[in-house]
Amino acid sequence: MSGARVTVLYIAGAARSATTILGHLLGQAPGFCFVGEAMYGWRSLHVRRCGCGVALPDCAFWKAVHREAGGTVELTAPEFFGLGQVARWRHLSLTLLPGRRRWSERLYGERWRRCERLYAAVAAVSGAEVIVDCSKALPYAYMLSLMPSLDLRVVHLVRDARAVAYSWKRLKPAPDRVAGEYMGQRGRAKAAVLWAVSNLGTELFFGNAGPERYLRLRYEDLVAAPRESLDRILRMATARPAAIPFADEHTVVVEPTHSIAGNPDRMRSGPVELRYDGEWMTRQSRSDRRVVTALTWPLLARYGYLGGRPRGGAAFPGVAPRP
Repeated sequence: MSGARVTVLYIAGAARSATTILGHLLGQAPGFCFVGEAMYGWRSLHVRRCGCGVALPDCAFWKAVHREAGGTVELTAPEFFGLGQVARWRHLSLTLLPGRRRWSERLYGERWRRCERLYAAVAAVSGAEVIVDCSKALPYAYMLSLMPSLDLRVVHLVRDARAVAYSWKRLKPAPDRVAGEYMGQRGRAKAAVLWAVSNLGTELFFGNAGPERYLRLRYEDLVAAPRESLDRILRMATARPAAIPFADEHTVVVEPTHSIAGNPDRMRSGPVELRYDGEWMTRQSRSDRRVVTALTWPLLARYGYLGGRPRGGAAFPGVAPRP
């Protein structure tokens, strides 16, 4: 592995905000490699399928990454993926102290060095210039930002909190699980609080990083103008020209990626049409909507979600809800 810094394009924000599909799309650009949620590799290795469709321990790509990073013969979860086990909110206060890199190295030990080798190995095996990671978790992102061998760029994807809460209550199959299961569910209050903490925390820690390292994007704007939105992200991540294979203004032709974890949408291939998912506007209960709005209204207002949006029809000009 070379000693050059590895660019990591980190997708932050709240879960159920379409972060996985955004990463999947960015992974289609030449020179970009989408790895899914690398933070959760430690708990996904033997229960999830790679984005290419095979069980993660059997994936030739991840076996090659493991060897390149100096792993043992057998691909095991604690090696290189172990930083996600210990990157927690309670440790953030220590990393804000003077000498935070020293504190972090002392706190995370060998996991810290292995994680650096993981991203370098992904770059070496894939030949990619940019590694796209949609782990979302703020503590993990901040740990990556302190690693001297990584050049972290953050895309902060925001979605209406009421849509996120509705998504958490839907029962959705998880075909990427080896045993076949459903995605997790959360109640409205917990979903709302986590949405607020994730988005506010991302702004506090990365919002002042400058336009070359931080970009905030609304999900609704992404699906309204996908080509322009994705081009903005690509320009932030790399100085060279890069493009995503659009079939038309709202459809991207997607190839399989070697993603570790995330929404099952990461398993999709072929033409993917980007359309606004507005099911929550007609099917979410009034009670749920009121509770979520009450818990998140300051940020809803900040992100432009409390401006008298129409109910039941198109949420944004030119963007129709899914039938």
